Formats: sequence, structure tokens, C-alpha cells
Amino acid sequence: MIRDQAPNIVTLVEQEASHNGPYFLGRFLEALHYYSAIFDSLDATFPPDSAQRAKVEQYIFAPEIRNIVACEGVERTERHERLEKWRKLMEGKGFKGVPLSSNAVTQSKILLGLYSCDGYRLTEDKGCLLLGWQDRAILAASAWRC
Repeated sequence: MIRDQAPNIVTLVEQEASHNGPYFLGRFLEALHYYSAIFDSLDATFPPDSAQRAKVEQYIFAPEIRNIVACEGVERTERHERLEKWRKLMEGKGFKGVPLSSNAVTQSKILLGLYSCDGYRLTEDKGCLLLGWQDRAILAASAWRC
């Protein structure tokens, strides 16, 4: 479907987590570790009484977590995959990875440096960029060409 649109570049930003497994226990443990890192990062970034944080937790993360651990079949819509899985999927569909430009990486590092929190990390992985909290990657950005 994406290839039919003939885009010059497809940019993919996805949670760096494997929430698409068929077994509850695996999804639960992956969600536990992933969202623990997310909430640790929120603890370090927002004050505990932040209205913004409360809204993000209530309207974004709570429904995601509920869907990952409480839903099955077609009701489960949150099916995050790790970068390696996306690489295989995109390459299998004929896409070629395009390394993010050094300008994009530099700009990302500058933006991250504007925050006073030390726990965030940016790492590069085969032309892709990973945003992490402490030692856990939480988001992956990649670019692809048809």
C-alpha cells in the first residue's frame, strides 16, 4: 500500500518494544520493562503534580498498556515491534534503509541537550536513531526508500 503511493522517503518512528507477541506473559513482561523506563523518564522530567504528565499518562499510556495486556485478537491494536523486526519487514517489502543525515542526528542531540535531565540517550544503529532512557531504548527512528 505504501509503495503504491511512490513516496521518495518513508520515515518510521516506532516504540522500541515487542508488544506483538502471541503470549500474554511475554507481552506483559515486555510492557513492564518498557513502561517502567517510560515512567522513570517522566518522573525525572515532570514534577509529580504536573497536569501535563497526568494527561499523558491517562490518555496515552493507560490505554496503550490496557490494550497490550488485556486485549486479544482483533481487539488488541497496540502491536509495537522492535527496530530489527521493522528492518526485516521493510526490506522484505523491497525498501532500502536510508541512513539519517548527520544534520538530523546533530539536531536531535541539540534538542535533547535543551532538557536538563541526564537520563536520556541518543544512539545510532545502522543509520537509524534510538532515543533511550538510561540503558533502555524507547523509540526508534528510521528512513526508507522504495
